[in-house]
Amino acid sequence: MDESSKSYEKVPSGIPGFDDLVAGGFHRRTVNTVTGASGTGKTVFASQFIYEGIKNGEKGMIIMPSESAEYLKREMYSSFKWDFWKLEEEGKLVMVDVTDPVLRLQKSIETDPVDFLINFRKLVDKKVREEKPQRVLIDDLMAFFTAIESPFVMRSLADDLFGDLRSTGVTAMITIGAAFGMTQIMEYGADSCTILKRERIGNNMVRSIYIMKMRGSRISNSIRVLDISDDGMAVSTLAPYP
Repeated sequence: MDESSKSYEKVPSGIPGFDDLVAGGFHRRTVNTVTGASGTGKTVFASQFIYEGIKNGEKGMIIMPSESAEYLKREMYSSFKWDFWKLEEEGKLVMVDVTDPVLRLQKSIETDPVDFLINFRKLVDKKVREEKPQRVLIDDLMAFFTAIESPFVMRSLADDLFGDLRSTGVTAMITIGAAFGMTQIMEYGADSCTILKRERIGNNMVRSIYIMKMRGSRISNSIRVLDISDDGMAVSTLAPYP
């Protein structure tokens, strides 16, 4: 085995300041989670990752299993002028959302949660192999897992999905809501875990970010302020705490 094949190739995140925390970016062909409560910036972070890839010539795919992609497109354009409609028309971005016939059918009938997630995994694998993107975002996955009572089954289903994504060669980003108390199961099987928070410090609401893990990479142990401006998201050199 040659030397170049023994280590991961780095993929720039597109979030200024973030790659300094993880020695250059995410690893290619890995599954990466972004966890946080509502309003912490998970979807912006992950969408910026997809947008950066498209700017660098990498096709992107965004999968939204619980809502219409139109909401995301409007949010990103209104906030940052990222025109996902145009990128779709140009074939640089593929959107798969709840209006997809397979997802709509499964959500409209009484389907066992395990069967639904198995069918969802098959749908993701089929779409990725057909469209051949280099970067994939699934936003948000946790809503489906709340109906599964067994942690073992949940872990097995997550591992199967993550394994399928790695086998296709994509670099995947999965957002996870922190409100359901089951994030550890998803994070355990991921190659990297980024944690976003939003809390009151004095009289200000401050967003923060830290890296919980990244397999095969040196990471910073510091917590940083996370800023959102008209240009998108950026990691500050400042710490949120005195």
